[in-house]
Amino acid sequence: MAETPADNQEDRTTLGEAAAAAANPGSAQAAMTRQKMLTGGTIALGGLMSAIIAVPVTVAALAPAFKKVKEYNIDIGPTSLYPPIGQGQAQFYDVTFESKPDDTSGLSRRLVFIRNDGNNKFTAISNTCMHLGCPVQAFPTGFSCPCHGGQYDTQGRRIAGPPVRPLNRYETSVNEKGHLVLGQLYAMDDSLHRHQLKGPGQPVDGILSYLYPDAPQG
Repeated sequence: MAETPADNQEDRTTLGEAAAAAANPGSAQAAMTRQKMLTGGTIALGGLMSAIIAVPVTVAALAPAFKKVKEYNIDIGPTSLYPPIGQGQAQFYDVTFESKPDDTSGLSRRLVFIRNDGNNKFTAISNTCMHLGCPVQAFPTGFSCPCHGGQYDTQGRRIAGPPVRPLNRYETSVNEKGHLVLGQLYAMDDSLHRHQLKGPGQPVDGILSYLYPDAPQG
């Protein structure tokens, strides 16, 4: 379609404004041009930063679905070693074991608290405080961390101090020999629901939980 005189006039006006802005950097036209460029650059930079932030969060959220979980089956002896404990006494047995049986260095040595819940069911709670990872101690009323005063009830739920969540737990099962076997270590939330393992100080639910990677077994 042929250009009309009005179209030619509009093109000349636009070109004239651009030329005037280039000739006079202090002009209003030049200021508007710079403002448009700055606005466009800010939007582009904001989009790039959002993408950079979103990628690790998305990867952390989706990774557990594709990650192969390593199984640890640690035999800690006959269940007869852990009979039910009487009322008013310490509720747990302190059991030391090697999380990697082939490791003779002692670096894989762990402590777990075992409770006999009856009917061949057991609870196995890790001794790692969920504040900074100090070892907790068991008492008839629960668990206590000597480092920074973290307190937990007999289920391992936090009741005082700086820990961010309950103590971790191990899967438990009884094998064909009648021995108690420890399986995967996992995290717990305040309602004692199971979650992917996280490190001390890291939440397991809510938006913030996606900012932390899953902790390795060991």
